[in-house]
Amino acid sequence: MQNKASIILFFLVYLVTACTPMEPEPETFPFIIFKTGSGFIADGSSVPPGGTVKIGISATGGGAAITNLVVKREADGVVTTETDRGMFIVSGGLDTTLIYTRGYSNTERWKIFIMNSLRDTATAALTVLKGTGSAWGEINYYPSVVLGMQSNVTHPCYLDLTTGTAYTKVDVTGNEAAVDLSIFWYLTSGVSSPTLTCPSYPSALTWFPEFSSWPVRNQTLYDYYSSDNDLVSEIQFAGAENDSLLVTAYRSQTISGQSKFAYTGKIVPFRTSDGRYGLLKVIRADERADGTVELAIKIQK
Repeated sequence: MQNKASIILFFLVYLVTACTPMEPEPETFPFIIFKTGSGFIADGSSVPPGGTVKIGISATGGGAAITNLVVKREADGVVTTETDRGMFIVSGGLDTTLIYTRGYSNTERWKIFIMNSLRDTATAALTVLKGTGSAWGEINYYPSVVLGMQSNVTHPCYLDLTTGTAYTKVDVTGNEAAVDLSIFWYLTSGVSSPTLTCPSYPSALTWFPEFSSWPVRNQTLYDYYSSDNDLVSEIQFAGAENDSLLVTAYRSQTISGQSKFAYTGKIVPFRTSDGRYGLLKVIRADERADGTVELAIKIQK
């Protein structure tokens, strides 16, 4: 009797399995193609320090959605992740341009990685040699910008880092796409923290709920490790006359859309949504919700 029951159970499981539709396997695997022309970098090209590395890629998920793009740079044996972007591109593939700045090493190896929803992957790589001379660029300098914290009603609280323009809650309407930075104060585990944030950072909505209705919410990435450990000195900041320090001070492996403990004297490397590197110096920061902060900013033109 027990054998008969086992046979019946096996038959039922077979019927269920046979009738359950399975996700079709893709006919091809993902692949990546580097774009040419229009200033895109080619394998073996030479670019001087400070020059632009413009990488154009076209990629397909091989019949499944593209879910992740990772870009890594290897320079003098040190590998850094320059981009790690989640996505879900079901059809049409990925067509994008990535812009970075050439460093000082003799050779840079750039590796592009994509993954699809079935966890199939593809990689492509190119080498960029060190060109002669220097191509470090000009910067804008804004020696004093004053912003209000989240409960301050007398000072502007949104900042366009590129132009140094600060906006109030009234005149920001129509200018939301220009805003890169806001700052708030709170207690984190009982510790006072003036904190840099940006419109796209999820917890920023706690202090600036209006971000949720903005048509564009920019992402600014702050290098909190360099700030926490004072890796850029005030003397270095004062002496920066081109974008060399702005680019090289930014550690892409220790970044976040929020940077805590922005106390007086702190210097924070950052990168904006449109790829501009910069440094901001906290000249003075109140430690209360209705206080203000004064910043000095250097950013790529």
